[in-house]
Formats: sequence, C-alpha cells, structure tokens
Amino acid sequence: MRGSKDIKKVTLKDIAKEAGISVGAVSLILNNKPCRISEENKEMVKKIAKEKNYVVNQAARALVTKKSHTLALLLPDIQNTFFSALAKQLEEDCRENGYYLMFVNTNDSFENDKKLLMSLDARGVDGIFIIQSNESYYYYQQFKNQVEDLHIPYVMVDRSFDNMECSQVRFDNQKGGYEATKYLIEEGHQKIACIYMDDYCGNGTHRMKGYKQAMEEANLPIEENYLIVGDNRYQSGYDVVKFILETDVTAVMICNDMMTLGFLKGLYECGKKVPKDISVVSYDDSLSDYLFEIELTTVAQNVEILAKESTEMMMELLADPWSKPRKLILDPKLIIRNSVIRKKDKRG
Repeated sequence: MRGSKDIKKVTLKDIAKEAGISVGAVSLILNNKPCRISEENKEMVKKIAKEKNYVVNQAARALVTKKSHTLALLLPDIQNTFFSALAKQLEEDCRENGYYLMFVNTNDSFENDKKLLMSLDARGVDGIFIIQSNESYYYYQQFKNQVEDLHIPYVMVDRSFDNMECSQVRFDNQKGGYEATKYLIEEGHQKIACIYMDDYCGNGTHRMKGYKQAMEEANLPIEENYLIVGDNRYQSGYDVVKFILETDVTAVMICNDMMTLGFLKGLYECGKKVPKDISVVSYDDSLSDYLFEIELTTVAQNVEILAKESTEMMMELLADPWSKPRKLILDPKLIIRNSVIRKKDKRG
C-alpha cells in the first residue's frame, strides 16, 4: 500500500483538465453555483470529482468566503459528565446547521480562558460558545474586556454574568437549589446539608442561595456545618463524607453530579446506603445511565434544550452580527426517584 506521501491531492485544475473545461466552471459546478453549463458537463465533472476522491480545500475556501464553517466551544472541564453531554449535543446541532465544532478545555482556569479565547479568535473560527471557568467570576472586568474585544460572535452558555450585554443561555440555578431543598423539607427532613461550589456569583453560589431560601421559608436553622464548600469535582464530594456522617444531618443537597459521584463512593466505603442512612438530592441528572443500585432524585438541566437554544442564538448572530443580544433563562426540573426517604416524624 502506498504511504500518505505518495498520494497526490486532487485539485480543481486536475478535474478541469480531465473534463476539458475551465477551472472556474468546475468551481461553480462543485459549489452548486448558478452557471450556463450543460447538465451533461455538470454530471461529468461531479463524476470525475467523485472518482478522484476530490476534497474541498477548506482553508482556501475560507480565504475567499471569509468563513471557516467552524465553531468552537470553550469548556471548563471535559471530564464533567454534564459538560461532556452538552458538548456532544452541541456538536450534533452545529453539524446539522453546516458547521464543525471544535472543543478546548480550560481546566476551570481563568488564565486558560484568556489564552484559549485569544487563540480561537486568531485561528479564524466563525464563532465561540463560551462556558467560562469558575475562576473568571473573580476577574469580572478582565474577562468582560477580553470577551468584548473578540472579533467574532459569541454565546455564553450555562455560566454567565447577568450584567454583561451579550447573548446568553443558562438555567435558573437558584430555582433549582430551592426546589431540591424544598422537596427534602416536604419529605420531613429538617437537618439538611448543602455541598456547593463557592464561585462568588456563579452557578454553585446561586444553587446554595436557593437552598438557603427554602430553609429560611420553612424557618429551619442553617447550622455552620451544614454549608460545605466543594469544587465541583469528584474528590471534593468524596472528602466530605466522614465529616457529614459525624453530624446530625439526615439529608444532603449536592450541587453537581461529579461531587455526588464522589460522595456515593465515600458512603459505600463507610458501609452506608442511600437513602437508608442518608437521603441525597443531586444536580444535573447526568448519572442515571451509570448508577445501578441508586436512582437519584435530581435537578435536571436538559442539555438538548440548552444546546438547541444556544445553537439557534449562534446562528442568529452569524446571520446578523449586529443583532440585539438575547438572554434566555431556562427552568430546571426536579426529577423524583428513590434516593430520598420520607421522615415519619416531620418534627424530629
């Protein structure tokens, strides 16, 4: 078999020579542009191109059209099951709209946000879906300045700044935290812990605010050891298990699935079971395909809707970069399964 170095790339000039017509005519035919060329010649050109495995030179086309038909997604953590599911759905939706989608991972670092945004802008992608790092919430003005200096359209997805005038799609995180905690209270739990990401004004903080709102409405005390800070990763959920088991907590609201996964592993190692020993409500609904003994009650954020709305918003901006920015806040949904046990004595 010949090596890749021996394979000559077929050009429009090669096809034109074999077909006996001009390069310009071949270009018009293969790009389905209007032209005064007979149907017979059109079919001949397309047949030659197919036989020779002609591939469009996207770089050359981009130079002419000023479009790469490539979009980018800035991700904070590709290992996070929610973000990987979202990336998969976004890629499918973009492809259906005639665009390729490339991913870059920032590892939740503000410095990586800056470097990668600059790199993507310079590489000529047509637009960027931005899920900024949690660190960026502490560098609002710097982040805002860099994003507003981008030369291409962008849509902020899932994480956002309310006071930035740009296209944004996200879920109502405070409502999600509220609904999760309210459900635990309705099931008779009063001593409820919350494991959350302390991200200043980000999703984790808003979910914790929803927890506080529900507890305060029910006139339930929020003890100092009920509020536990994690980092949205597996290890932080695992690390707090023994601490929680030493408290009087009967239920816990965990603000993302990765921390829940670590928490469940820690409980298993301690010989404890959900919901017999402790009730759990999680957040994201990205673990249902991976857990067998436990069916988690969770706050679901529908990635199909999030991806669809984000893609539509991006297509609007690509069609008209000067269109007025839209902000869309989606409602999360509490899905009740079997990870919460009802307390018989609601006053106990």
